[in-house]
Amino acid sequence: MHRRLVHLSLLVTCGVGLTACPTERFRHEKYKCNSGAFGIAEIIVNDTGVGDMAKIIGYDYEKEVKILSSSKSVITTKMDDTSIKIDRDTGTVRVKRGKHYAVFACSKSVFTM
Repeated sequence: MHRRLVHLSLLVTCGVGLTACPTERFRHEKYKCNSGAFGIAEIIVNDTGVGDMAKIIGYDYEKEVKILSSSKSVITTKMDDTSIKIDRDTGTVRVKRGKHYAVFACSKSVFTM
């Protein structure tokens, strides 16, 4: 009886330990926009916290930008004088530079591991 109790408590401890582990160790979000107006081809986000970096890939440049705000549904960032707002649910990217404003229907792909 004592041995069975020890095995059961060990099994419960292991089960609790395994459920406490995060299920997602790596996340790669890619928004493929092909926007001719602002020159943004892709936006890549690996870490989605405020202060983390996102990568903006243009047709003749590649730039790392800091994430200014982040939630489950929206990420905002700024590249030079261009504000970028990404809708994580729909893949829509809103870009504003000065008085110019554009909305892009980007294709979103997510890879997790």
